[in-house]
Amino acid sequence: MTKKLNIALIVALASTLGMAAGCEDPGDSDQTPLYRWVQDGAPSSGERGAMMITEINYAGSVRDDGTHDADDIFIELQNKHPRPINISGWHLTIKGDLNREYRIPMMEDPIMPNDYFVIARKADGAFKDSAGVIMPELELGVRRVRVQLRDYDKRMMEDGGSTLQEVFTGGYDTVSTRSMERVQLIFANAGGNARNWHAYSNDRGGEGVAEGWKKFTLMSPGEANSSDYSGSSTTGSFE
Repeated sequence: MTKKLNIALIVALASTLGMAAGCEDPGDSDQTPLYRWVQDGAPSSGERGAMMITEINYAGSVRDDGTHDADDIFIELQNKHPRPINISGWHLTIKGDLNREYRIPMMEDPIMPNDYFVIARKADGAFKDSAGVIMPELELGVRRVRVQLRDYDKRMMEDGGSTLQEVFTGGYDTVSTRSMERVQLIFANAGGNARNWHAYSNDRGGEGVAEGWKKFTLMSPGEANSSDYSGSSTTGSFE
């Protein structure tokens, strides 16, 4: 009996190993990317959902004197993973009004867990103090804006906005600009759904907006989002 059992176990093990050898590498799929961590400033791949697009400012900034700068834009990310993630060399794809591909520059430091990271266009604009990296070539569009974040190996990490619907919220009303902020939901928080975004709700720009812009540039780069008053969810920091 023992001999027959051992033979059966050997056959089962061999069958399992053969099946594993024939399986597709999960890293080949956008849905289940491999995780690769390399220290000393080298880039890392990610896990889908680990890096979230938490705020998009496509509307520009407005100085306290009323001057509108449509090019003063940013994208904010947040590391939702328990490990630091280095996004050097990651990819940004912009769709909608525009069709653009960008590569995030090489950086020495990773984004720590729960930290925010701001990718801004201008080094001398309203977000100069909160920007983690400046990308002067960055363009987002104004009517239909969709932002895709892919890791170093081009695996899809996050998707926000839409190519079919006009921008979900926020914008420039000829007086002030407001960003669109991600609603903080634990489940079903897909970035392509309009219900998962709300406009910045405070009457003054956050700490990440430079002095001289806070009166009319209403957004929160580099910090927790403003409150969502839709009643369907909660926002802000969970710390």
